[in-house]
Amino acid sequence: MGGAPNEIDLNTIVWSVGRLRVEIGQLDTAEGRLIAGADGGFIRVREGVRPLGRQRFVVAHELGHFCLHKAKSALDTFAQLTDWKTGSREMEANTFAGELLMPEFLFSPRIQKKTPSFALIDALAEEFVTSNLATAVQFIKYTREPCALVLIRNGKIAWRWKNSAFEFWIRDDLHPYSAAGEIFAGKSGDTEKMVAVPASAWLTQFEGDDDAEIKEDARELQGYDTIVSMLWIDEVI
Repeated sequence: MGGAPNEIDLNTIVWSVGRLRVEIGQLDTAEGRLIAGADGGFIRVREGVRPLGRQRFVVAHELGHFCLHKAKSALDTFAQLTDWKTGSREMEANTFAGELLMPEFLFSPRIQKKTPSFALIDALAEEFVTSNLATAVQFIKYTREPCALVLIRNGKIAWRWKNSAFEFWIRDDLHPYSAAGEIFAGKSGDTEKMVAVPASAWLTQFEGDDDAEIKEDARELQGYDTIVSMLWIDEVI
């Protein structure tokens, strides 16, 4: 199957699906809004949302509500647009958006045999013109490497997303020895690459084991009280 990421024309898709227009405008408390009726409607993205990739993800998320949930209206905040907690309607819309903007047949061949990192995620997000977080989730889904993604909001773990190759249970609390824990405590900044951390900082099975390590790449989302960590088991532990 042919095709390229730049051939995914989102404005044409939303018009053909529901006669919806895309607009950038004022929203006081949300990132995106859907208003739809029998004769069409619009998807509005808050004018302060940057970059273009995040704007496109908001549009695709609202289209997800329209297609999956038959919604005629929706109003979505940053928290809802970053919710991949299993079972929620927002997770369903986010997953829909991820598959629309990064379909498996285009995405998967670009990531195989690639070392997990946020630097790779940044490059993929730029190529597919979508949000970095959605790209990271898509990477976890389709990589063959044992990887997981954890979102921490206000120092609490909001959700975890891991693939079947990542066989361990991730702890419920933010450990101070994790890279994310150090960022939250103000002891360090973004790791900017995969770094070794104690396995016990993330995996409950390794409590008391001072030798076992895994890899972590952690990044703070400035202005949102949110930290995202990508975990990678790069060797047998």
